[in-house]
Amino acid sequence: MPSSKREALLNTATRLFTDQGFKATGIAEILGAAGVAKGTLYQHFESKEALIEAVLRRMGEHYRARFVEAIERAADTPAERLVAVFEVQERLSWSKVGFCGCPFTRVAGEFADRKHPAHRVAALNKRLMTAYLKDLALQAGAAGPEGLATQLAMLLEGAAVLHAVAGQGEVTCHATAAARTLVQSALAAAA
Repeated sequence: MPSSKREALLNTATRLFTDQGFKATGIAEILGAAGVAKGTLYQHFESKEALIEAVLRRMGEHYRARFVEAIERAADTPAERLVAVFEVQERLSWSKVGFCGCPFTRVAGEFADRKHPAHRVAALNKRLMTAYLKDLALQAGAAGPEGLATQLAMLLEGAAVLHAVAGQGEVTCHATAAARTLVQSALAAAA
C-alpha cells in the first residue's frame, strides 16, 4: 500500500503543476502545501524531475482508464466509438472550468528536449492514446487503421488547443463531423 505522505505529495504536486505549470512550481511550495518535510520528498522521489515523471505517469494512467471507460459507454460499435471520442473529451476535460490545455502537451512545451523524462512520458501518453484509436479502427475494419488513428489524434490535439486558447464551444461539433467523415471514408475504402 502506498505511503499516505507519498500520496499527499503526488496529489499536491498534480494540483499545483496543473494550475501553475511544471517548471514554475517549486519544491518548497509543494512541500508546504502537502505538509511534508523535504526529507520525505526525497524518501519517495530522487528529484523534482522524478516527482514530475511520477505525476505524469499517474495522470496518464488515470485519464486513459476514464477515457476508455467513457468511450465504451458512449457508443456500441468501434466505428461509433471513434466518432464519440470528441464528445467524451469535452465531457471529461474540455468543458471543465479552468481547462488550459492537455497537461501532456503543456509539459512537452515546458521540457522541449525530447530526451527529458517529462517529455518522454508526455510522448508515451500521446502514443498510447493513438494506439487505442488504432485498436478501435482495426476493430471497426477501417482501411489504413494507423493513418486513421493518426488523423483522429491530430484532430483531437487541434480541438483541445482551440478549446483551451479560444474557448470555442462549437469545436466539438466540428471535430465530431470531421471524425465522422474520416471514419466513413476509411470504412468505405475497406469495403
